[in-house]
Parts: sequence; C-alpha cells; structure tokens
Amino acid sequence: MTQLEVRNLTPEFGVEILGFDPKAPLDDETRAQLQNLFDTRRLLLFRDIELTHEEQARLCTMLIRKGEAETLEAMGNHESYISNKLDNGVAPIGRLQFHGDTMWADRPYQVLSLYGTDVKQPAAPTTFVDAVSAWKTLPDDLRKRAEGHEVLQTAGAVRRGDMSGVLLTEVENPPTTITRINYTHPRTGETVLYICEQMTKNVLGMPERESEDLLLSLFEHLYRPQGQVQHQWHERDFVVWDNIALQHSRGRVTKEGPARTLRKVASPMPKLRPDQMPKWKGAA
Repeated sequence: MTQLEVRNLTPEFGVEILGFDPKAPLDDETRAQLQNLFDTRRLLLFRDIELTHEEQARLCTMLIRKGEAETLEAMGNHESYISNKLDNGVAPIGRLQFHGDTMWADRPYQVLSLYGTDVKQPAAPTTFVDAVSAWKTLPDDLRKRAEGHEVLQTAGAVRRGDMSGVLLTEVENPPTTITRINYTHPRTGETVLYICEQMTKNVLGMPERESEDLLLSLFEHLYRPQGQVQHQWHERDFVVWDNIALQHSRGRVTKEGPARTLRKVASPMPKLRPDQMPKWKGAA
C-alpha cells in the first residue's frame, strides 16, 4: 500500500494529501483510502504533481466508482480549460458567484477537478464552502422554515445583490430542474443545503418576497466568512472535490492579469443538447 500523509485543511472538510504519485499503479487499499477520504472530507488537494488529462479523468472517475474505466470515452469526460489567456478558455474574465457546476441538471456532476497548467502570481484563488456542514449547523428556526421546500435551479443568469464584475451565462433554452432545499446526496446519503446564489431562482409555492427572504437568510449562513476556505493556485496544483456537497467561487480575473489556466475535468458528464450548454458572455 502506498504510504500517504493526510492533513486536514479545516475541521469540517478538505484534506491535503502528500506522497501520492499519479504515475504509479494504484493498489486496492490506496484506492479505497482515497475513495473514503473523498466521501468523508469532500475535497482533496495534491500539490506539485505531474498530471495528464487522462490521469486526471481516471482519478475523478475512480473516486466514485469501484472499477476504473478503460478509455476517456467510456468515462464521459472531456478536456476544457478555465483560462484568461487561451482563445477557447472558459470563464475567461470577471468574478464567479458561489455555485456547484450543473446544479440545474437532473444529474449534476458528482466530481469536479482543476489542475494548474499555467499559473502566474498573483493568481485569483478559488473559494470553497461546504453545504453539508452548513445544513448540520443551520439554526433550528431557519431549518424549520427551509426543510421540505423545493427550489428552481436554472442555468440562466439569476441577478441578486451586488452583480458588479460578475460573469453571467447566456443560454438560449436554459435547462432547469427542481430540487429540495434539504437535498439527499445520491452517493453518501448526507443532507446538503442545496441552494446557490448563482443558480437558485426561487422557492416554489412561496410569494416572491417570502421566497427571497428565506434564500437570503440561508445564503448568509451558507456563505458565512468562517466557513470559507481559499485555495491559492500554483502550477501543478490538483484540487478535486465533491461538486454536490461543496460550492466554489472566484474573485475577479482580467485578460490583462497574470496567466491563470486551469484544466477542468468533471465526472460523470450530464447529457445535454448543444443549445443547452451555458455560454459565458462577459462581466456585468
């Protein structure tokens, strides 16, 4: 068994893993250890490792499956880059509100990962919050107001609060889905506070003002400063996280600023029509 050193990033979630070699054969015990850490800690950080796209995709798939797929096609992964320098870079400028990718899909990504391929300093950090811990620590009165209600999640832009510099999405036919606020994680069974400022439009069956008041109260708890963890990016950093349990955001990035190119791999991919894929349209 590979000897891994594991360090907690916070008491609630996240670990840094040292001693892992993605080039080495992965034995059953190490695989089980990584899967358990992913299920219980929800975010894994590896620093200064060499990682190809295929290796990144295989690790993402392995964390939620007992076996390893043979090909990238079988895994349903594709290669994309979050970049302010590449011509085809996704989310090239602006700041990103807190969200989980594809929360608007009936079957959202379970695993999301980023790998630093070209990072110059100072690079905008990625900030994470844990929606599992947020539900567990929700004040009783607020939990009673929220429990059992459903919300509409949308890929279209939701405007609320300070939108200065926010990168918005433009979708011809924005896909939507309805989920419970107290959402049961399909893999771990944990209860997730499943709302986000970027994609949650409203609470179903509530008057508009009451709906917005409840959401804002929940956001205040979910995004409380003491619950946030920032990752300061460097080249060859690899961060992989549970996209259902955690949310992430990003500060403002500009075309003229330092290079910030991160290779993104998610698993499994939701099946969408081309017109349903969000297109970034620039900072507001």
